[in-house]
Amino acid sequence: MPLELLNFQFLLPALAVVAARVTGMVIAVPLFASQQIPRVIMAGLVVIVSLMVFPVVAPLVPSTLTMGQALAGLLGEFVIGELLGLGAGLVFYAAQVAGQIVSHQSGLALSAVFNPLFDEQSTVLDEVWFFFTMIFFLGLRGHLAVMEVMLGSFRQVPPLQMTLDPAIGDLTMGLVRSLFDLALRLSGPAILALLLSSLLLGFLTKTMPQLNVLSVGFALKIGIALVLVALTLQHAGPLIESGALSGLDQVGGYLAHVAEVAGRGG
Repeated sequence: MPLELLNFQFLLPALAVVAARVTGMVIAVPLFASQQIPRVIMAGLVVIVSLMVFPVVAPLVPSTLTMGQALAGLLGEFVIGELLGLGAGLVFYAAQVAGQIVSHQSGLALSAVFNPLFDEQSTVLDEVWFFFTMIFFLGLRGHLAVMEVMLGSFRQVPPLQMTLDPAIGDLTMGLVRSLFDLALRLSGPAILALLLSSLLLGFLTKTMPQLNVLSVGFALKIGIALVLVALTLQHAGPLIESGALSGLDQVGGYLAHVAEVAGRGG
């Protein structure tokens, strides 16, 4: 082992820079942002991931880095980690939005319960979509893809080289647009079926005024929503995969832009 690696005073500033980027990513990903996960566990995860990637990142850190310089650049590293986390978590946010849309249209939103996982209220369909997306994401080894993108971000934008420019606004709008686009595509079949059922109930109300639309309509819409969601889940894999790739690609494109700007500035 090189003697330089035993110099703790040299390692601490570099490790702090790496940990700041990892912390931003962990906080932004819904899988790790749960209120149920103890803060000690989250801190341990940050330390473990930082130590795992540090041997790869160490050659990119200036050998003359001081603690003052590291502290001055922690915000930029944290922003990069947040962007990576948002890109990786895009499919999870989209799945929750899709569940909320279908729940409101079918009437299941009336049965919203407190969700301790995110310290907020949610419905059954929110949970179904979220956990299905999580299982599919892990099955595709998306967590390994996120780690690969994390390592690539250090090569694209070395530590302390982050600069904010108007392009970050375009990235934010692109992520939001992709989020709602994916959410609408996931919830589209159920929403269309629910709209047709509302139209059908309207015709029945005109032709049979004695029909209790409230009692029939609630049961009909809930049944249609559950059936359509079950059918959609069977074919949602490619959408989730493309959504995950889209989020990570957009963040990667922004980091490439930052690297290009930093190169011109240098």
